[in-house]
Amino acid sequence: MNDTLLRKYREYANSEDALAVRFVKNNLPQAKDHWIDIADCRRYEMSPDDLHFRFVFGRLYTRKIQPQYPPRSQFTSNGEFDERRYLFLVRAITWETAHKDITQQKSKNVLASKFKITGVSYDKNRDCKNFFRDDTPPEIKALAHDLTDRTNPLWDIALPYANKPEFVYKIKHVDFTGRP
Repeated sequence: MNDTLLRKYREYANSEDALAVRFVKNNLPQAKDHWIDIADCRRYEMSPDDLHFRFVFGRLYTRKIQPQYPPRSQFTSNGEFDERRYLFLVRAITWETAHKDITQQKSKNVLASKFKITGVSYDKNRDCKNFFRDDTPPEIKALAHDLTDRTNPLWDIALPYANKPEFVYKIKHVDFTGRP
């Protein structure tokens, strides 16, 4: 195995660009069978989901070079196939081929399809006027009349009923120019 390739791919796989490529594959059907070249992207840093992006801009290039993978037999030892090692190498070879192909097409000034995907993350409860959820027992809802008075013993069980921010992520806009 080419250790340099695997090390470079491991660095890439942990990058924001790698996440952006996955994001585009999930949200842009036209990306199928194309190389994805990310020009710029910005994630929602506070989101628990790595695939929540404010925006992703880039281009799609037709696949002109096909990756050449080693035979599976090279990853079989004593009748055991090491699928994890094989898949990691396949991904690394695919990544290397994509970069080679994109670089060659850019140097030849090949026109590629442009795309722009924007998403939005917002608090689903932002317009909620009540301190407590609708399913809160009436005796706890009564505490909302004076939120500054925390002497009532019901406050010990009341806070789990409080309306908390609940963030939702949605794709706001997908712009695909198609063939330039």
